[in-house]
Amino acid sequence: MIRTVVRVAHLPLMIVSRLYFLAVHLVFQFIHLFTSRIYVTKPTDGILMISATQAVQKIINREITSEELVEAYIHRIEQVNPIINAVVVKCFEEAREKAREVDAKVADAADSELDELVRAQPLLGVPFTMKDAMLVDGHIITCGIFYRKADKCNQTAEVVERMKAAGGILLAISNVPEVCMWVETNNKIYGRTANPYDARRMAGGSSGGEGALLGAAASVLLVKNKLMRISEALSSRKEVSNKKNRSASIQIGIGSDIGGSIRMPAFFNGIFGMKSTPGIVPLDGHIPVATNYKTQMLRIGPMCRFAEDIPLLIKVMGGEKVESLSLDEPVSMRKLRIFYMEGIDDVPLIPPLSWDMRRTLRKAVGYFERKYDLIAHRIDLPLAKYAIEMFLVSMYVRGGPKMSEYMLCVEICYKRDRLIRELKELLGTDGIFLFPSWPCTALFHNEPILSPVNFAYTALFNAIAFPVIECPMGLDKNGMPLGVQVYCWKSLELDGFQKKKLKEEYD
Repeated sequence: MIRTVVRVAHLPLMIVSRLYFLAVHLVFQFIHLFTSRIYVTKPTDGILMISATQAVQKIINREITSEELVEAYIHRIEQVNPIINAVVVKCFEEAREKAREVDAKVADAADSELDELVRAQPLLGVPFTMKDAMLVDGHIITCGIFYRKADKCNQTAEVVERMKAAGGILLAISNVPEVCMWVETNNKIYGRTANPYDARRMAGGSSGGEGALLGAAASVLLVKNKLMRISEALSSRKEVSNKKNRSASIQIGIGSDIGGSIRMPAFFNGIFGMKSTPGIVPLDGHIPVATNYKTQMLRIGPMCRFAEDIPLLIKVMGGEKVESLSLDEPVSMRKLRIFYMEGIDDVPLIPPLSWDMRRTLRKAVGYFERKYDLIAHRIDLPLAKYAIEMFLVSMYVRGGPKMSEYMLCVEICYKRDRLIRELKELLGTDGIFLFPSWPCTALFHNEPILSPVNFAYTALFNAIAFPVIECPMGLDKNGMPLGVQVYCWKSLELDGFQKKKLKEEYD
C-alpha cells in the first residue's frame, strides 16, 4: 500500500519540484536585472599567465626573479580583492622576504647546481595561497568561526610545511564559509566572497576564496592523478579553448574537500581542482578535524589554473606516499574505457540537469570518442539518487541513535557499499567515469538557500571516497564557467591502492 502511494505521488512531486526550481531561478534572475554585472578583467602582465612549472624554470634560468613573480601577484590581489573579497590574511611582507632569499640562492648557485636545487625544491620561488582551514604558525586561522577571530596558531599543518619545504612561498590565506560547511563562502568575520566572472554570483564553498583567487589569476597553485592527464586532454579541446579565462590572480593553492569543497569552487571559477586518494595527503592541522569514516571523505588537495601543475603539486603534497600511485607509469589513452552518466534524475529535492551542463558533458564524451577512437558507454546508477542520504549518514556523528535511526543508517550504508562495489567492478583499473559538476552554473548569491542539496553531484563521491578531478570546459553563453568531473576507481584500503597516470597522446 505504502509503495503504491509513493509511486502515485512521485510524478506530481516531480512536476511541483520542476516548477519550484524554475520559479526560484526566474525570481533571482529578475532581481538581478536591476543590478550591474561586475567582473574581474583579464590581467595584462604576462608573468601572471605562466604556470607554476614554467615559473620555476624561468627562475632557475634567471629569466625572472621570484621577487618579480611575488610582486606581480601581490599587485594582482590588491587589484581584484575589492571585487571578490577572497583574501582574509595577507602574508605579503613575509613573501617578499622569502622571495629575496630565493633570488639570492639562485644568484649564488653555479649553473651545475641549479638542477639539484630544483630537485630538492620543485616549487622554488613560486607563491601559493591556502584556505582559512589549515593551521599556520603565527597566523590567525578561523575556519570562518567567529570565536576564533583573534586566536593565533602555534603550529603549521603538514601539507603547508611540505609546500614551504618544496620552495613554495605562502602569499595569502583565503576566505571560507563558517566551519567550512556550506556551498557559498560567507561568514560573520570576513563577509561574502564573489565570483570573478560575475560578482553577483557565488564563488562556491568551502574553498571559495581559493577558487575566486585562482579564477581571478591572483594565485598560481591550489592542491589536484589516471585523472591528471585526462584533465589536460579535456582542457586542450578546441571546442572550448576559444573562451579564455578572463581573470586569474594566483597560480596555485591548497583546498580541502569533504562534500565538494574543492570541486564546486573549481567549477564555478573555471579552474582545476582535485580531491585526491585517501591516505596520500596528510590531514594533520586541518580544521575541522575529521574522525571515523570522515577521514576517508575529507581530502586536502590542489587547485590550479594549469593542468601541468597538478602532478607537481600532488607529489609535493603527498610526499613518500605518492609512490603508491604510480604516477610516472604511462597508460595509453586508447586503451581506456569511458563511461558517463547524465546527472541525478527523479529526485524532487534536486533540480534537473541544465541543457548547458548536459551539452558540456556530451562534448567531453565526444572528444574522447573522436580523439582516441573509443566507444563511450552511457550508464545509469539507480543508487546515485541516494547521494544526500549517503553523505549525511557517512558524516553521522555517533551518539546513541534510536533503534529506528540506527536501522535507517544501516540501510543507507548498505546502499553506499553496494554502489562502491558496482563502480569498482564497472571501472576496474582502466575505466573512467565522467559526471556533471553540478546541475547548473554558478547561482546568484543566496539562491543556494532555496536549492540546498545541489551539492549531491559532488557529495556522492565523498561518501564513497573516490578520487576525482574537476576540469574546466570553457564558458556558457552568459560567460560563466562550465566543467565536468572525472572519476576513476580506487581501493578503499589505504595501503592497497595502485593507480596509473594517463599518458597524453597528441596527434
